[in-house]
Formats: sequence, structure tokens, C-alpha cells
Amino acid sequence: MAEADRIENSNKACLAAGVNTITSFTDGSAEALFCKEWYELITLAELSVYKWRFATKTFDLSPNILADPPDTRYNVAYQIPNDVLSVDTLLVNDGGSAASNRSRIIDYDRFQDQIHTMDTQNDVVFLKYRFRADETLWNPYFRLLVVYRLATMLSFSIARREGVAGSLKGLADEHYRRAKTEDAQAQTNQKVNLRRLVRNRSGSLDRFWRNR
Repeated sequence: MAEADRIENSNKACLAAGVNTITSFTDGSAEALFCKEWYELITLAELSVYKWRFATKTFDLSPNILADPPDTRYNVAYQIPNDVLSVDTLLVNDGGSAASNRSRIIDYDRFQDQIHTMDTQNDVVFLKYRFRADETLWNPYFRLLVVYRLATMLSFSIARREGVAGSLKGLADEHYRRAKTEDAQAQTNQKVNLRRLVRNRSGSLDRFWRNR
């Protein structure tokens, strides 16, 4: 996480809110103190509310048999990686790879820095989770989402402009929707829709191209 990126995003928020820009988070200004306190909190909050692809990892886990489990339904513990922001899914896979088609979701519970589940020590277990992605990985709409969220709070708390804050919140909400759309499209090509191809072969080629 580059300091320069955080300062740049904070200054974009300051400009949008109509307040003074900052040179660093410690330059002594009210804007710098505010950005220092709120930038990271806003970023973590926005990363947590949606399963962003750019902020998702899959990690294989090593089991530890529990002698005295806090929940009798589970007898195996897995250490959660240090960079976990939010746990999404626990998968068990006999194929030995998270990309295998034989993976299945299994039940679990979280106890402090561990995940507890049923007896899976002979299986390959993968954790799918969200992490604090560096700003260089953000898509443009997510970057603007964070900027407008911070600008909303700056406008309300520093500039004391409730009307402007309301407009900025609307922009943030719009960019949240756009960021989700952009993120959903940032994936490998989907499987070919065989039903559509069959319709094309039966004489519906023109409609196929119009619907793409």
C-alpha cells in the first residue's frame, strides 16, 4: 500500500469536498488529521461489503486436530492467514486444487484467528477470503467510490456543507454500483451458451448478433 496513492486519493476527496488538500497525513491540518483517521476505515468498509474479485484470494490450509474443541460439531482447526479481511467460503477438494470442479463448500465457524470445521484432515481444504488489496489493484470505479465516500465525510465534517455532502453520497452510491459491474466483468470468458448456438443454427443468426 503506497503512501503516495493514499495521499492522491485523499486529495481528490478534498477537492471534491471543497476543502484544502494535504501534503501528508501528518502536515498538521484538520484535513490531514481527518483523512488519516478515516481513509483506511472507509477502504476496509468498502472492501468488506462486496466480494470484489480484485480483493479475493484462495489459500490452502493445514489442519490441526482439536483435543478440546469449543464446539462439539467441529474437531479440526485451521489457522486463518494474517491478511484476512473477511472470510467468504471454505472449500474441500479431493482433486487437490481449488480450481478443480470437484470442490464443495463445507460448514465452519470462526473462533478468534482460527476456522473450525468437521474432520477433513485427509482432504485438501481451501479458504476463499477477502484481503486489503493495494490501491494498484483497484478498478477505477472502486477508486472513485472510496474518493467520494471520503469526500462525503469531509464535506459534512470539515466544510459543514450538508447539501454538498448529500450530492457526494449520491455519487458514491452510483460508483459503488459501477464498481460492482466492472468487477463482475473482470473475469475469464464465460462458457459458450450452447442453447443460443443451437438457435443460431436453426436460422436465428441475426437475432443472436442483435442480442449480444
